[in-house]
Amino acid sequence: MIRIFAECLPEGGDAEVKLIITEKNTTARRISTILSDGKARPLSGCRNPVYVFQMNGDEVHCLGLKGHILKVDFPPRYQQWQEVEPRELIHADIVKVPTSKSLIKLVQSEARKADEVIIATDFDREGELIGVDAINIIREVRPEIRVRRARFSALTPAEIKKVFSRLEDPYYDLASAGEARQDIDLIWGASLTRFISLASTRLGKNFLSVGRVQSPTLALIVDREKERKEFVPTPFWTLRIECRKGEETFQAVHARERFDTQEEAEKAHARLEDRARVTEVKATEKAVKPPVPCNTTGFLTAAASLGFPAAKSMSIAENLYMNGYISYPRVDNTVYPPALDLK
Repeated sequence: MIRIFAECLPEGGDAEVKLIITEKNTTARRISTILSDGKARPLSGCRNPVYVFQMNGDEVHCLGLKGHILKVDFPPRYQQWQEVEPRELIHADIVKVPTSKSLIKLVQSEARKADEVIIATDFDREGELIGVDAINIIREVRPEIRVRRARFSALTPAEIKKVFSRLEDPYYDLASAGEARQDIDLIWGASLTRFISLASTRLGKNFLSVGRVQSPTLALIVDREKERKEFVPTPFWTLRIECRKGEETFQAVHARERFDTQEEAEKAHARLEDRARVTEVKATEKAVKPPVPCNTTGFLTAAASLGFPAAKSMSIAENLYMNGYISYPRVDNTVYPPALDLK
């Protein structure tokens, strides 16, 4: 036992082993590359990559999860739809179950060797919950282990090095907000799905799904479809002319942008002369503010106008974020992080 314990200790009397937990493998690889100046190497023999490197005299292990490692569910006695009243689910106990037992086993195995755990999941509600779930899993085997939090908005070298030199405490209240969202989704989604499916006798593969997000979204789609079917197109006419001076051409639009009848448009056209005349020139200076960055909704709207579906857009944004070109894409704010190089 003494020999094995000695082999697990890092070189140097005061050196420690630190375990960094990220939300996904690509983030773990990126952070390890930045903090090690490209010297990190994956630990052999692990199905899920664990990157090992030296930092400030300490041995660092960095591993990425696969999103949530725990999910919420009801105990087994609530699983039979026709034997449990849907309303009972509203006040039923909620349990957390692993999404990947092998990954949890790896996290606990790495935690047993560590002196400190650094949570480096995404800087949002879901990321905080994933991090706190990892902490709870780790404390099952290491109750007193030291835990710190690295919060970042961009995977740039400057940002990552700064936050790892100024570690904070986990934000448990934010994680609780994420957990509340999970519970609400489960309780109302499951109870209403069962109620509507049982009431309509739509069971098995044909059950009717109800959800916190999907049901309001479906209502918006239905309302929009009704508007489309009820829409009665109203014809109108516009009057445009092409002006030319030398080799330069441009289009001008009649001051009255729309005419309700073709007769009105033709009368306006008849009043025009063959030559356009400049009646007034105004020159003004305006200070134009730089465009604000997109939040998630704004980004997806802009991408959709270019023909990109939402899933592809988020995949591209995620890839750009992982390589340090943009800040974290799943946000509501429109502020650039100071560490992001806008040049």
